[in-house]
Amino acid sequence: MTDFPYICGEDISAIENKEFIRIETDKAQEIVIALDKSDIPFFARFSDSEMVLTFDGSYKEQVEGIIAKAMSGDYEALIRELQVYGVPDGYYRLLGEVAELLNTTVGTLKNRPDEIQLALCKTYTDFWLCDDVTIQRELDRVISVNGRTVSDIQEHEKIKAQENAPIAPEQGTADKVRSFEELFNEYQSRHANDHFTREAHKHLAEIARRRQRTEQERTIQNEELERKNRP
Repeated sequence: MTDFPYICGEDISAIENKEFIRIETDKAQEIVIALDKSDIPFFARFSDSEMVLTFDGSYKEQVEGIIAKAMSGDYEALIRELQVYGVPDGYYRLLGEVAELLNTTVGTLKNRPDEIQLALCKTYTDFWLCDDVTIQRELDRVISVNGRTVSDIQEHEKIKAQENAPIAPEQGTADKVRSFEELFNEYQSRHANDHFTREAHKHLAEIARRRQRTEQERTIQNEELERKNRP
């Protein structure tokens, strides 16, 4: 019988629509962190070579996508590339992928201050293993301005461009969408790590602390009920 020295996630009884996956992988840490960042309800037991995962079946597509990403080896390749090209050049090479997720153009992003471009690319790297919705959410947070996200501002600019366009609409107004009205001067990333390993230890520790608090609270509640029920 396989020994699973690591346990993390939430109370398994609280997970709805339970589905189970058992896989051989050495990427369990990466998987559970991506699940947690993506706000997917899960409970995991794992070793250095195997993992048993219970999750809410409503998120099956996202879970399978995260597992496939983690096991592809692409994330390690990304980190190696960042190390080769350094900061900021390695991150700027990711602007095309960031632009695609934000449904905008590289040119539009390059019109932004360097610190915003770098923050976007670092955030994309930090959340790369998550599902696309989570990555888009975090990128939108980076570039939020007075409650308006990049998506909101782009839509506003597209409408304005269409209203001001000449009779022939084929003149590429979508490509000339102007940038966002104002951007904050400083950006503090919620996840400041440049490499997965350092963040992994911090994030796993936080998951473990949350689980421990939940178990402690449940123990206290059970003890209180026992005291009340004593004759």
